[in-house]
Amino acid sequence: MKCRYLILIFVVTLANGYPSHIFANEEEVQSRGNVKNKNVLISGAGIAGLTLAYWLKQHGFVPTLVERHPILRTGGYKVDIRGVALDVMKRMGAYPSIVDQRTAIQGATIVDNFSHSITNMNADLCGARVEGDLEIMRGELCEILLKQIGDVECLFGDYVTHLSQEEKGVYVTFDKSDARVFDLVIGADGLHSNVRKLVFGDESKFLQELGLYVSVYSIPNFVNLDRWEIEYFEPKKFVNVYSSCQDGDAKVGFAFSSKPLQFDPRDISGQKKLLKEAFANVGWEVPRLLAEMDGTPDFFFDSMAQIHMPHWWEGRVALVGDAGYASSPVSGQGTSVAIVGAYVLAGELAQAQGDYEIAFSAYEKVLRKFVKKNQDLVEMNVAIMTESDSWLTWMHHHLMELLPDSWVHVLKKLGTKRVNKAANDLDLKDHSRK
Repeated sequence: MKCRYLILIFVVTLANGYPSHIFANEEEVQSRGNVKNKNVLISGAGIAGLTLAYWLKQHGFVPTLVERHPILRTGGYKVDIRGVALDVMKRMGAYPSIVDQRTAIQGATIVDNFSHSITNMNADLCGARVEGDLEIMRGELCEILLKQIGDVECLFGDYVTHLSQEEKGVYVTFDKSDARVFDLVIGADGLHSNVRKLVFGDESKFLQELGLYVSVYSIPNFVNLDRWEIEYFEPKKFVNVYSSCQDGDAKVGFAFSSKPLQFDPRDISGQKKLLKEAFANVGWEVPRLLAEMDGTPDFFFDSMAQIHMPHWWEGRVALVGDAGYASSPVSGQGTSVAIVGAYVLAGELAQAQGDYEIAFSAYEKVLRKFVKKNQDLVEMNVAIMTESDSWLTWMHHHLMELLPDSWVHVLKKLGTKRVNKAANDLDLKDHSRK
């Protein structure tokens, strides 16, 4: 989608040693209306960043998106939208499009090493969803959100290289674009947030590894799945293959437990080697799934981790979504938490009429409990995958051997109940403009 440049910053004074042409004059600020700190840079055009841009624009702010990828990123795995996040999508008019483009996966089969069915279940039970929750491909959700925003300035193929907070705003330099001053900067740039590193310090201060690694990529649909998925388990290893109604190919997802692995985020061949080593002796269709890895156009590999920070803001800079409080894919709530976080942040800025100190403080106060409940969802699944000597892992493995069908359904229903409770644990304010 072609993005238009809407923001023009006029020159009037010299401030703090920087060229005067990057600062807006007082007359221009007054002409924007009653909202202060109107120009907002959002780093990251993912789900959190796009949702935030929509709501900021609705509240009279002027958002600018900067995204390292040269175009809108449309790859990725299927994601769930649950609880109050569904209310956000309805309020922004995106809900009908999401319904139209949902995966429409009908169910799942858990198989053993010989491809024999252990149990079948409907799609909602498999995905820990209740009636009304939606599943959609991440890329398609991003396209829907960008369309809802309408005209917005997008700096694709670029990223922030430096941030300096000044009296009149945040001086920002980019890899490619000219330096500018924004009133506020929001980091919506994911687990490995660049904005977080520039403002709050090294990632290691906030990242909590879960001892799990995940890989996702597209493959030819050689298992002939039609709106169905297959799950395969071994101790400390999990494989999921599915095909949705929106995709002619299939997707495969791997998850495994391991001691800390060292890998370069830009070294795809090295990541593929780690995945092959982790699943070298695993049965079922795994050898063929791994063989398809070299020809895939969208290989992804990363550790599963959470972000825990004492504060999500510093001066005029704040974080939203995974950048500030990643819950990890294990929770099943990363997308919904990002959507809700963006809605709350934009709403509090609107209520405070752009007074960022009041807004950012309220944002944290409103959202902290919700974030913690959703981050806590990972505990049981992480224990089963990583702690081979725990009572929970022992019980899980033995019940899988003795009563696989019954135990799987008990576990899924328990997970659904916990996820649904966490997903709805927030009363959304209505920040509609009067």
